[in-house]
Amino acid sequence: MSDLDPFKIFLDLQLALPRNGPGSATATQKALSMLPEVAEGARILDIGCGQGASSFDLLRLTKGHVTAVDLYEPFLDKLNARAEREGVSEARLVVKRGDMEALPFHDGAFDLVWSEGGIYLLGFARGLKLWRRFLKPGGYMAVTECTWLTDEPSAEAREFWGAAYPGMGTVAENCAAAERAGYEAVGTYVLPPEDWWQDYYTPMRARIAAMRAVYGEAARDVLDEAETEIVLFENNPGQYSYVFYVLRRRD
Repeated sequence: MSDLDPFKIFLDLQLALPRNGPGSATATQKALSMLPEVAEGARILDIGCGQGASSFDLLRLTKGHVTAVDLYEPFLDKLNARAEREGVSEARLVVKRGDMEALPFHDGAFDLVWSEGGIYLLGFARGLKLWRRFLKPGGYMAVTECTWLTDEPSAEAREFWGAAYPGMGTVAENCAAAERAGYEAVGTYVLPPEDWWQDYYTPMRARIAAMRAVYGEAARDVLDEAETEIVLFENNPGQYSYVFYVLRRRD
């Protein structure tokens, strides 16, 4: 198995998880509670939906129409299979394959843009600028972003995130970036530690152990990197987390 593609190993790891990043239905509901009531039939765009955990939460918590977008077919296959099992029709959910940097939607097409963990791939300020045009005037955006919760992180946390995500900001810095990008900051919500563990790191740790037994050395680098991230979070409580940023498009 020495010629295994690292990305295929990553997908094998991610496809086994209940969520593809920190989060929970409770956090999604908390972010929604900061918005005016989502109208029946409201058009919601879920960017970087992964296997659809947030998409199905949005369907359950609102009477809106969700368009779920991700680049990776294996995620979308699982999302479509779940929709079929649960009897969710296209009247409520449309699944599209698309690149979050070049989405094929008209300006002002959506009442609400949602993304849990996706904006990390673009950078916070850049993602907000790219996606703003898809909102109707006065529309809302809710995204989670990995965020410093302290001005004095440990050396190991600073080193890890300095390499992995050098643009990572504090809550205040990100709210200021949102204002510059043309939004009003409505509210923020820091995801608690259990939103990292329950559906993400705990099952990931079990999956890493299982994959080491199957793949051996071929998967070592990918799995070591994933395990390093878990241990870092474990050893540096309260220093960083994903934070929901609930924003209104300012016109």
